[in-house]
Amino acid sequence: MLLERFLYWFCIIVFAVFFIDGSRFIYAGERESVDDLSDKATLSLYDRRIFEHEHFFDLKPRNMLEGKGLSLDLVYTADFVTNHSGGLKRAGSGVDSHISYLANTDLIVGFDTKKAGFWNGGTFHGHLFNHHGAKPSEDYIGDLQVADNFETNKVTKLYEFWYEHSFDVYGTDLSLLIGQHDLNSEFNITEYGLLFIHSSFGIQPEISNNIPVSNFPVAALGFRIKWEPTENMYFMAEISDGDPGKNNGGFDWTLDSKEGFLNFFEAGYHFGDKEESRTMPGTYKFGGWYHTDEFDDVRDIDENGDPLEHNGNYGLYFIADQMLIPGKGKRGLGAFFQIGGVPDDRNQVDFYTGGGVHYQGIIPTRENDILGLAVARASISENLKDIEKMDSHETAVELTYRAQVLPWLAIQPGVQTIFNPGADSSLDNAVVSIIRFQINF
Repeated sequence: MLLERFLYWFCIIVFAVFFIDGSRFIYAGERESVDDLSDKATLSLYDRRIFEHEHFFDLKPRNMLEGKGLSLDLVYTADFVTNHSGGLKRAGSGVDSHISYLANTDLIVGFDTKKAGFWNGGTFHGHLFNHHGAKPSEDYIGDLQVADNFETNKVTKLYEFWYEHSFDVYGTDLSLLIGQHDLNSEFNITEYGLLFIHSSFGIQPEISNNIPVSNFPVAALGFRIKWEPTENMYFMAEISDGDPGKNNGGFDWTLDSKEGFLNFFEAGYHFGDKEESRTMPGTYKFGGWYHTDEFDDVRDIDENGDPLEHNGNYGLYFIADQMLIPGKGKRGLGAFFQIGGVPDDRNQVDFYTGGGVHYQGIIPTRENDILGLAVARASISENLKDIEKMDSHETAVELTYRAQVLPWLAIQPGVQTIFNPGADSSLDNAVVSIIRFQINF
């Protein structure tokens, strides 16, 4: 716990010192651009230009490698989660409310074949991560949707490894991707929702709670095709392994037709300039999926007492991101909305609605900081409620503020109230605080 405590207090001190405006430590006449820094092979922690760097270690070798097509990113994310009341914390239960620590270290490698002097249009991508720490939703909260989107088992693994090739087809863009791929890195994404720590603002729970899907912490083998007939419109589809399993090491690439295949489809339309809020940027997506495996009925059984089987599973979803009140540059108030539904006879969560607001630059001197408030409501299948005595829903409300203290350091405190955790009427509403530290090395 010594390392965790040191990191916690170190980041708190940095946050307090630089929250007003870190640039005040760079005196007039001493400011140099990051490009000038790239000519230096070493960097002192006392160099005031560290307040401008995108990475903590912004050294000449990194820039040289990127020029040759090789990019490297090392990101450390640490969360401190506390369940203050409700959930699994009940009098005499033995469940305490101490601070839970969990962390993820991601190493992401990219290789551009054109920059490297080989062929045009090729990109290789690799992603390894190490995860360790507690499991607050499982051990202390008891919620279905999972309060922290980094919660998983302790593991070090190869997460993604894929190759993408892009083509120019009669003036339109076409790309093909094959390999071990996180489906949620492209499908079922709300851009404003990415701010939030709660899992449902990533991949929606009517998908992740009901079927095995290629998503953190387990990616699956897949093949994706994407066509962009115009700059504002795209269509894409992916077929992937129907059950990626645990794949703890990241090298289990066995395909088994008995587990079925997962097919995803999405069409989207976007407009405006995301870098300039006055253009009123917006994105609207409509998607669907179909899983070919067999799924147990949540209620009905056959004459032998076994659950009835359904051939396949499917769902539809819609996502919208829209700037509402623009400001200067990226500043402004935006909103997002999510909705998705699936059959209630073979799924625990049969309907989901979510949405929220996202205000960037609400403090005049903090143009890169973001304040957000969002709600996620997962509805429980009527068929399942009849036999499990579950509540009709689990609803989470998250208030969060992401402070970009330095270009390479972000601190994000927030609080969540989870109503009907686990859709279990015996559990009180939970109040959970989370503070996230993220360092881009």
